[in-house]
Amino acid sequence: MMPEQAQDRPADHVVVTGGASGIGDAVVRLLRERGLTVTVFDLSPSAHDDVSSEAVDLRDEAAVEAAMERAWQRAPVGGVVVCHGIRGAYMPALEIGLDRLRLLYDVHVVGALAVSRALVRRLDGEPGSIVMVSSTTAYRGWANQADYGPAKAAERQLMENLAVEWAPLGVRVNAVAPGHTLTPMVQELVAGGYDLAAVERRTPRGRLADPEEIAAAIIWLLRDATHVIGQCLPVDGGWTVVGR
Repeated sequence: MMPEQAQDRPADHVVVTGGASGIGDAVVRLLRERGLTVTVFDLSPSAHDDVSSEAVDLRDEAAVEAAMERAWQRAPVGGVVVCHGIRGAYMPALEIGLDRLRLLYDVHVVGALAVSRALVRRLDGEPGSIVMVSSTTAYRGWANQADYGPAKAAERQLMENLAVEWAPLGVRVNAVAPGHTLTPMVQELVAGGYDLAAVERRTPRGRLADPEEIAAAIIWLLRDATHVIGQCLPVDGGWTVVGR
């Protein structure tokens, strides 16, 4: 590693929002395997004995700031993985309640900004890294996704804006866009009649992702990709490049 790259390495304490399950839980496990300190921000506690958990609603900025301060007192935080989220209603746009729509934007966009700002306010010139989790539904048009897809697209756009604004501060901001992944959220869709076989047929890879595959890409952006800024990396088995 070149000396200037070493200077870009953030502190070895990472906050993972939504780290109690799904992709977030996989991120926690891989970070711990690399010897990093992890704090989980989630309404549910982490199942890992070697991480700290903060029960925090990411829509409440005061609560986020207090949780980040407690995490910081344990050890300086150098990175945040913004992995929390809720699924969309998966219904026609004419039927989606506007309160539900507002909730998705609050959770995904407001929550992402709140926790990202809580980190950057404390870095004081030290390097930092943020990785958000967008979605392949943020690309192109989808039926029955007028809530989740636009919220995830807004999160991706937020990432790009923060990447430009915070790069001079030494903070890298990037995102991944997972395709269909074997998580509890997808399992809820399947229980509601979602056709995973059709998804597999359309995916060049021919299968869904495991959470660990998404987590590996997140950690690469978070820790290793020291000259990557403002990018959203699809991790989708080729879904977004299919021309049909």
